[in-house]
Amino acid sequence: MQRKLNMSRLKYPWPHVAPAHPYYFTEEEKQWLVEDYKPFMSEASEKIKGHNLANGASWMSPTTTNVDHLRPIARFFIWLTLYDDYYERWPVDKVAIERDRIIGVMLGDAPKPTDIGLYWQIAKCRDEFLTYMPSEWMGRLAQNLYRYTTYGIMEEAPYRLEGRYPSLLRLQFLREYTIAMYVYGDMIEAGTNFMLPKIIIEHPVIMRLRTLLCRIMSIQNDWYTLEKEMADDQFEVCNHIMVLMHQDKISLEEAMQETERIHDSYVEEMDAIQKDLPDFGIYQKETENYVYHILLNITGLDDWYNGDTVRYIPSEFPIHIYPGAGA
Repeated sequence: MQRKLNMSRLKYPWPHVAPAHPYYFTEEEKQWLVEDYKPFMSEASEKIKGHNLANGASWMSPTTTNVDHLRPIARFFIWLTLYDDYYERWPVDKVAIERDRIIGVMLGDAPKPTDIGLYWQIAKCRDEFLTYMPSEWMGRLAQNLYRYTTYGIMEEAPYRLEGRYPSLLRLQFLREYTIAMYVYGDMIEAGTNFMLPKIIIEHPVIMRLRTLLCRIMSIQNDWYTLEKEMADDQFEVCNHIMVLMHQDKISLEEAMQETERIHDSYVEEMDAIQKDLPDFGIYQKETENYVYHILLNITGLDDWYNGDTVRYIPSEFPIHIYPGAGA
């Protein structure tokens, strides 16, 4: 992706692994966009075709060789991205209604004939995942989507709709959820075809690593999307760099330096933890593999941002307005 801003690339002390199936779902992605997304996203769906969203999933799950396992992950990557795009400017009470109905579909409800494509695509994700993942995992995914929507999208909405900057402290909690990695992080288990038992996934060390995953990737996203967000600064007020500029009355360069320092402190903590994991007993091998794939999530998306998408060029980003606006 070509940027006008002169920004260095963020650094990570972990492997960068090329995907096993790059561009495998390109044609399928176009079909999904035309059949299920275009009817309610109209012109935006044409821009989205150039974003290579499905390949983002391939970069984040580079060791997944079974395409039948990778397909719902790619489908979910697209779905989650467009779920955020579509609902981010909606009133929170309307978002809550959509959230609850979509979670119902994730847990087994059938979409209604009049439902938009987001409902039909998440139903397809559900059915594909359940061919090889336990229903318990699907329930956790639904719970994490609820938390992402409620504590992320809905709590961030007043700041964005009012063009009001949060404090840095408040932003860090908001972005921990709005980056959606508590949700998308569940794709690690789908990609490795192994669900960690509850006693492991809820272990304090694993929970801290999941939090750091969210914190690191929220800054990674803010870093690489800065140009797009500065072009829409009346709405995009929840970016680490922009919040620091506003809160501390500092220059863009100074805000970038401080943001990178915060990012690197999270990276340093994650690296220290992953090198000193506790004894997970009979699940040691599987847990170490899970942690390894947390690292690959970070480096994989970093590679996607830096070479495989035009999504965050201002002219290429779609904006969806709440359908009832002005009514």
